Amino acid sequence: MRHLSRSGLWTSLLSRRTLLDSLTRLNPASLLSNPVMFIVELTFFVVAAMAVYPPAFWPVASLALRIYYVEIALILLVTVWFATLSNALAESQAKNTANSLRSLESEVQSKKILVEGDVRRFVATPSTALRKGDLILLEKNDVVPIDAEILEGISMVDESLLTGESTPVRKAPGDEVIGGSKIISDNLTARVTVNPEETYISQMIKMVESSKRPRTPNEVAVTMVLVGLTAIFTIIVSALLGLSITLNLAIDLSVLIALYVCLLPTTIGALLPAIGLSGISRLYRRKIVAKSGRAVERAGDTDVIILDKTGTITVGNRQATEFIPFEGHTSKEVGEAAFLSSWHDDTPEGRSLIRLAYEDGFVPRELNALAVSEVYEFSASTRTSGVKISQGSGFMLPKGDKSGRERGRLRRKFEPHQEAGSAPSEDETEIIKGAPDAVKKIVRTVPSNYDELVNQISSRGDTPLAVTKNREAIGLIRLRDVLKPDIREKIESVKVMGIRPVMLTGDQPLTAKSIANEVGIDEYRPEAKPEDKYEIVMREQSENRVVAMIGDGTNDAPALAAADVGLAMNSGTQAAKEAANMVDLESNPAKIIEVVMLGKQLLMTRGAVTTFSIANDVAKYFAIVPVMFASTLPQLKALNILGLGLSTAVLSALIFNAAIIPLLIPLAMRGIGFKPTSTMSLFIKNALIYGAGGIIVPFIGIKLIDIALLSLGV
Repeated sequence: MRHLSRSGLWTSLLSRRTLLDSLTRLNPASLLSNPVMFIVELTFFVVAAMAVYPPAFWPVASLALRIYYVEIALILLVTVWFATLSNALAESQAKNTANSLRSLESEVQSKKILVEGDVRRFVATPSTALRKGDLILLEKNDVVPIDAEILEGISMVDESLLTGESTPVRKAPGDEVIGGSKIISDNLTARVTVNPEETYISQMIKMVESSKRPRTPNEVAVTMVLVGLTAIFTIIVSALLGLSITLNLAIDLSVLIALYVCLLPTTIGALLPAIGLSGISRLYRRKIVAKSGRAVERAGDTDVIILDKTGTITVGNRQATEFIPFEGHTSKEVGEAAFLSSWHDDTPEGRSLIRLAYEDGFVPRELNALAVSEVYEFSASTRTSGVKISQGSGFMLPKGDKSGRERGRLRRKFEPHQEAGSAPSEDETEIIKGAPDAVKKIVRTVPSNYDELVNQISSRGDTPLAVTKNREAIGLIRLRDVLKPDIREKIESVKVMGIRPVMLTGDQPLTAKSIANEVGIDEYRPEAKPEDKYEIVMREQSENRVVAMIGDGTNDAPALAAADVGLAMNSGTQAAKEAANMVDLESNPAKIIEVVMLGKQLLMTRGAVTTFSIANDVAKYFAIVPVMFASTLPQLKALNILGLGLSTAVLSALIFNAAIIPLLIPLAMRGIGFKPTSTMSLFIKNALIYGAGGIIVPFIGIKLIDIALLSLGV
């Protein structure tokens, strides 16, 4: 799945498997799906027959030109081979991806649990022999043998081989573990959820292998254009052949065939399949599996992107950003209290409180007293959490330890309390944090500016948390939805391309407006429910817009199925993954923007190569025709601006026609350089670069080849 570098490209070109595959594809039956290259191969057989027995083609062939016919036939065959090599290389990327996934399916030994009465025993069992419903034991450093659901235990699991994410993931009862991942800590008891042939990796392999087969509608449309051009040039060349025979113009058939092949859009005909397959491969390298090329193509036509706020625009969890003290208290006092009350809080918000307090230098001296503390776990009824600790002499954390690892060593488990206990005694300190209205009910007195500060925080779209110490309100904590890195720039890039982003969030309107304004989104829906996605998708499609969206839940499945581009999270439900036409292995909702960018790049690459190919044909026409008919129509000599001779002109044009294909393979595989801009700007840029370049480059290339041939005495 690594990015295809130039060295990697040529290594793949030279691999034995790719070369053999490209040679196998020279079979005419294999070329039927590519009409342009099929016809080029037919011309090879015709010219080869002319070389073998010229009298059979009298009066358009000469016995004295047999060597010349052999040269032309070889060039035609190489032209077709370059096309099959391009396709073989493109498909090898998909095969390499499938092979890298298949390596994760290697058989491993598992510890199958057999329950006999009240006794458990463990039996070593190959992963291929496990079946859905079997119980297995997963111990530290074990490789998970097959997809399973955790029944007992909590562990950190390394899924980097599957997702590319190096950070271990915490797994608890009810979570799924994927075959091929590795247990980093603790032991788990799990129940197998699939049979060996139904594993997640198996499904990914099937997606990868099947995604290269169907042609997309745009590819079909371009193919039809190529067929039309081929038909037109066939009629023209056939008419010239008939005219030559009737008027006895003595034009050699090989010259007409050379003109015919040079006029055919061989460049785009050779590279079209590779461009489509490389688009899917670029998605693979970003850990996104596309179920069909159509999905990638439609991504390039996207008009509307539906974005969830949480996980797509923001990091997904609110983060503490500021400690705000009430009158008579300090930020340090609020920060230390927040630190103590969050020591046993494993939520992302709790961890962010400790991180902010530590970074601000607000580490409390009472830290050692947490060893004998009484924990108030969060309760939905009280909407508060906290801790009651005995006074201690105190000690500080080691300097530089901002990671929280030391906290993990010091932590102890305590008997939880569902809500705040009795008022603390003189030698105890009670710290409680929670929703402002809930905390307001338990404090002895409410500061005069309590509601004012709470409203100020809320008005900016942030979330306030109140903190008390011994039932006295000492301050507030500001929690903010943290934007993902570069998300503002990505949204702007989408808008520049004429795509309208729509943000959905379950937050109240004020928060939704604040986030939308911060990232530059004009259209948003607050207090949205998951089922609202389907309604928006259908509404936009009814107005003939192409819609892209992400989802991870079962209730997202209808909208994912209806959307033109549906990206499901790997961490989501099976229903969502089945409904979508793409699956993100890293479960990063912001990837939907990358999908659209890649789709645009695919369309731009196809357009650029098509433009270059057609311009190429025009240039080759004006390079060959004046030379071909110069002896019959002397007036055309003035158009022979390159000063080409007849034999070298034909060979030079054919060699250039063949050589341009492998030279453009890297462009087709990597895609053209793409920066978000308007459609008209992209059109003008491609017309100037690839249109003008397609006219100029052939004249230069053909002349250089002609000079080289003359120097070799051809």
